[in-house]
Amino acid sequence: MLIPVTKVKSGYKPQSFDTSIEADVLMFELLQRLTPQEKVTRTINFNQAVRRLAISGIESQYKSANSVLKRQEFIKRRLGSEWIKILSDSYSWGDFMIQDPIWLARKIADILEPLGISYVVGGSVASSLLGENRATQDLDLVINISAQQAPQLISAMSGEFYISESAVFEAIAKAESVPRESSFNVIYLPAIEKADIFVMSNDPFSVSVMNRRQLHVASAASDRGIYIYSAEDIILQKLCWYKLTVGVSETQWRDVLGVLKVQGDRLNFNYLSQWGESLQVADLLEQALQQSELL
Repeated sequence: MLIPVTKVKSGYKPQSFDTSIEADVLMFELLQRLTPQEKVTRTINFNQAVRRLAISGIESQYKSANSVLKRQEFIKRRLGSEWIKILSDSYSWGDFMIQDPIWLARKIADILEPLGISYVVGGSVASSLLGENRATQDLDLVINISAQQAPQLISAMSGEFYISESAVFEAIAKAESVPRESSFNVIYLPAIEKADIFVMSNDPFSVSVMNRRQLHVASAASDRGIYIYSAEDIILQKLCWYKLTVGVSETQWRDVLGVLKVQGDRLNFNYLSQWGESLQVADLLEQALQQSELL
């Protein structure tokens, strides 16, 4: 089947050096046609396939190892050796459960919502649902939580999750002074799925992100959703992360271009311009807009 490909300007940049401009343009024209449910299914399949491949590789390499040793190797590859003892002492293990970050987001949302804790999913989960799909190791969430709510959250997550009480309170205390460092980890033990949870600060951009969050379908089989960053806000956030890495994180840049290419003219360019200046990423935003043919 031949599909006509739109011509692009000379500044357009493919997502990968080994992808032609024509193939890149076609790929994003096809991505633009996907429904939200189809994007969710595609993202889930990406991530579950990566996890199955990892388990298959471990079983092939360590054929005589028992389930405990295989699980420890999986923890080592996913999280690092330092987590083996921590997690081995935290749960009565059964068989591996294959899940994905979108499922984990809905699982955590089911805990946060009854506690009245607002949240928004960012990172590569948001950029995958709004742009180009890719596999991710972790789930990133921002939550608006007070010290008074912390004991309830810790109690609700204890058991199925690894959660550090001291890390939660330390992140809350840091939120106002060092917002980028105010985070803690939780790990859903049956599937060894990790979430990096950032405590929301009260700076204007963080408030804007939470106010503009969008409910997105979380499963092709259900109408229940998860709140994710708006397209404009995930672009701006990833540009900030890219700037923090002194421009060496090609993954962040690729995510930005992916969202820009899929969302196109639906974006609020006035909002992007305003916050690009405020966050001091206006030059990067202009470059990204040129490479995605939106400028």
